Amino acid sequence: MRKFFCRDARFSDLTTIKVGGYIERFFQPATKASFINLLSEEKGPLFILGSGSNTLASDAIFSETVIRTRFGGVECVKREREKTYLRADAGVIWDDFVRACVQLGMQGVENLSGIPGTVGAAVVQNIGAYGSEVSESVREVEVWDRLQKKVCVLDEPSMEFGYRTSLIKEDIKLQSPYAPNPRFVVLSALFCLSSKNFAPIKYKNIADYLGKPMGSVGKLWDIRRAVLSVRGSKDMLEDPARYRSRLMANMMPERLKEIPLPPLSPNPNRDSCGSFFVNPVVSPEKADLLPLGAPKFASQGKVKLSAAWLIEQAGFKKGYPLQKDPNARAALSTSHALAITNRGSATARDIMDLAHKIKGKVREKFGVNLALEPVLVGLEEK
Repeated sequence: MRKFFCRDARFSDLTTIKVGGYIERFFQPATKASFINLLSEEKGPLFILGSGSNTLASDAIFSETVIRTRFGGVECVKREREKTYLRADAGVIWDDFVRACVQLGMQGVENLSGIPGTVGAAVVQNIGAYGSEVSESVREVEVWDRLQKKVCVLDEPSMEFGYRTSLIKEDIKLQSPYAPNPRFVVLSALFCLSSKNFAPIKYKNIADYLGKPMGSVGKLWDIRRAVLSVRGSKDMLEDPARYRSRLMANMMPERLKEIPLPPLSPNPNRDSCGSFFVNPVVSPEKADLLPLGAPKFASQGKVKLSAAWLIEQAGFKKGYPLQKDPNARAALSTSHALAITNRGSATARDIMDLAHKIKGKVREKFGVNLALEPVLVGLEEK
């Protein structure tokens, strides 16, 4: 497996927030078979990396094994009159999968356009945006079980999908205190998509962009274009300049290949992990304690709150703390209160210090605990 070993790899070159130290053992297998072989050979702790869009790593040297998924493709497994089943390998870039589905007129994932990452990471995280979650389309997940040392299939109920979580993610949390060390590693996922070239409009921002009422329908390509535009207006699309890196060149989404690479002075708002905090879900009684005007959304008998609203009402406006310190190394995005950004030379500690400060103030003012969304490698959440 030495041929898949990559020298001089650093988390700062492999993650969208551009933070993190040197990796002693970094592998990038080229095929699904070689990926499985490598997993079966590795006996100690390891970290599975996708495109690094939801990862914050310590600045210290990481001495354990990191394996990046970048392999495979998409195949049509079965077609019915109104449904199509597609299998996508874990290493497929997520937005490439969405783009292909939209182009083929397959409805179900169009609202998840523009989210960085791979199919494997999308399933583990149960990514969601603009009224949709990936779990709505997943029917089964093929995994390598490191405990039983064999390929297994987890059906949709077995995946125990929840808000931004899954069985695999919850299991990872139990495996290791210092970095994700999964028992189950995603190999592929089976998606069931509707064979329609249109979809309901589920989110106000998308409806406003399209000039249509909520609940009406739009063409898939129009919805995708709207989602990309709205995400772009909030600087929640990744920075194309990161693909200048030797280790990132083969991870570029197809969408970005169609436009020239930007100059080497990218928008620092995009040097982030995306949303750094998860919208908290609380009991109705706890939600009733919040001030009038606090955004609240029904969520399976509980109430989902807006983390962005809580953060801003706790005194952390967009861009904090740039208003007080223009040279701050870590700051909230000037476009989105949920994103903590690297302003050019931030360390992992800078990012975590700001996150802990925000969490503490929100807890103090509202009694609500904000959970962090990124995967932490070599770092502890207070």
